[in-house]
Amino acid sequence: MYFESDASLQHVEGRTVAVIGYGIQGKAFAANLRDSGVAVIVGNRDDEYRETAVADGFDTRSIGEAAAAGSVVILLIPDDAHPEVFESHIAPNLDDGDLFVLAHGFSIRYGRITPPPTADVVLLAPKMFGKPIRQHYTEGSGVLAFVDVIQDASGHALDRTLAIAKAMGFTRYGVMPVSHATETELDLFQEQFLTPLLLDAFRMAFEVLVEAGYERIPVLLDMHASGEMAEMMVEAASTGLYEVIEQQGSPTCRFGVQRYLGKLLGEDVRARGREILEEIRNGGFVAALGKEAAAGYPSLADYTAMYRASEVTRTHDGLRAALGTA
Repeated sequence: MYFESDASLQHVEGRTVAVIGYGIQGKAFAANLRDSGVAVIVGNRDDEYRETAVADGFDTRSIGEAAAAGSVVILLIPDDAHPEVFESHIAPNLDDGDLFVLAHGFSIRYGRITPPPTADVVLLAPKMFGKPIRQHYTEGSGVLAFVDVIQDASGHALDRTLAIAKAMGFTRYGVMPVSHATETELDLFQEQFLTPLLLDAFRMAFEVLVEAGYERIPVLLDMHASGEMAEMMVEAASTGLYEVIEQQGSPTCRFGVQRYLGKLLGEDVRARGREILEEIRNGGFVAALGKEAAAGYPSLADYTAMYRASEVTRTHDGLRAALGTA
């Protein structure tokens, strides 16, 4: 692990960092870097995100202009846009010795972009989304990040990357060396196996209780909307999944957990997890994603329509109205 004492901002002194994309991650990256005294420009296409960057006081340019002006280029746009944007606007503007930073290893892992051999290429992947990255920074702490030096043309790629990590607040928590391939595969598995599993568990619990005659809003609150379960998971991140139940759960809670732990998910779920992981590793998921993107993501529209019409969502809308937060 790399911490504050392992990094120095001297390695980015006099350098301009181009943050490409001012969305969920880009906004946090740009703000944290600027507050750490790093010279930042934003590269973004002409849309509402560009307008926000300008309103936030950043020197905002086209993607190509920003990449040309920066000796450090951080790519923070959606994965599906990487190939076209990289080939058209970034690769022609990467000078010898420039540092090219990705926050997710997807495009390198699956060969969707090929950086020039004369540039440093690294992964710096925070294990948190934009809002908490910014919040933890302003509170004087930071979030965990993974780092991988993919290509070290200058001989100083790690030092310069750790300088960026320090400016982002990541070294306050810790920066762990993890290969870009591993980071990509773990991230995709979480998104395709663990997250749907959790969502389905909440939905199923809601449906079982409502079908049994319980009122919808108290059910929603007790299952997740009160935030109790979320707080438990936050605590578990530092304490441990089993330890948090031991430390925070009543004897009744602990008895209930141990009575059914390991009995609700069968080997069929484990087998499905292995199938999903294999599809991630062999490129099957990337092929499916490419077809979906080329068609304009029709399944996402179907998914949005489905969950908005669901009883869980309608109940949550009612809860927000009752609380005056709608």
